[in-house]
Formats: sequence, structure tokens, C-alpha cells
Amino acid sequence: MLIGVALAALPSVPIVESYVGGSAVHGFIEDGRYFVNPGHGQPIVEVAESTWRTVYWLERIWPWSALIPIWLGMFLTFYGKGPNWKPPPVPPGELPACVFRACLVHTGITVGGTLAFWYTTRVPWATMLVAWVLFCICCAAVTRVYSRFLRQQSAAESDTASGSDSDRYQR
Repeated sequence: MLIGVALAALPSVPIVESYVGGSAVHGFIEDGRYFVNPGHGQPIVEVAESTWRTVYWLERIWPWSALIPIWLGMFLTFYGKGPNWKPPPVPPGELPACVFRACLVHTGITVGGTLAFWYTTRVPWATMLVAWVLFCICCAAVTRVYSRFLRQQSAAESDTASGSDSDRYQR
């Protein structure tokens, strides 16, 4: 649940800024009126006070959203090993061909899906959200391919090592 919240919080600031029309941190308050600055030479936009305050605090708190997956990952790494923990297998010197192909395919899926969504909707904040979802799905798929490769490599090495021991004892 926490990882889901963190994954939702990570792209929230760019999406909210795109939806509202700019950044409140780079905006200003003048005579009781609230303005956000979209940057890139775009005109400054006036927004409601509640919108400005929401965007302002979201931008200020956002860097802390990365701590949730970091802390959870550290907890799972250090305390989730159990009593029969074995060290992970040594990664190969270079990236395996199956993982490299998976990276290329999923990069194409992410870029192609994002562009297709952009050309059909032309809604920047929704396109950013779709791109983030595709990126998370594709990263998970590539990680799964790589971890499966490492498990297969580890199992093959343990079979080879146990086979040589049995040959030695049979002689």
C-alpha cells in the first residue's frame, strides 16, 4: 500500500502544475490575488487561494515522497532476509541479451504509448500520468526478466556445483 502511495505521489507535482497552469513556488501573491508561474515564457496565471495553497504545499512536501519507497526498501532488504538467507548471486559482467532486448522493447512501449495518447487527447497532465504508469509497468517487467535470469543462473551454478561433489564422492 505504501509503495502504491509513493508511486502515485512521485509524479503528482508535475501533473498538478500542468493541470493548474504553473508553479506556486515560483508564483506570487499580490493584493490578495494568487498567481502561478508556468515558466518557459508563458503568461502568469491567476488562481484561487485554495488552489494556490494546495499547489504550494504539494511542491514543498513532494521531495519527501521519495523517502517512503527508500525506507520501505531498506526495511525489506535488511529485515526481510530471514534465518536461512543466502547472498544474492553475483550479477554477470555485462547485461544479458534477453534483458537488453526487454529494455529496448519496453522503452518502445513506453514512448509509443505516451506519444499515441498525446496525439489522441492533447491533454498534458493526462499524458504525463499515462507515461508514468507505462514507465512503472515496463520497469517492473524488465526487473522481472532480469531477476528470473539471475535465479536461473544461480540454479544452474548450484546444479553444477552439486554434480561435481557427487562425482567426487562416487569415485
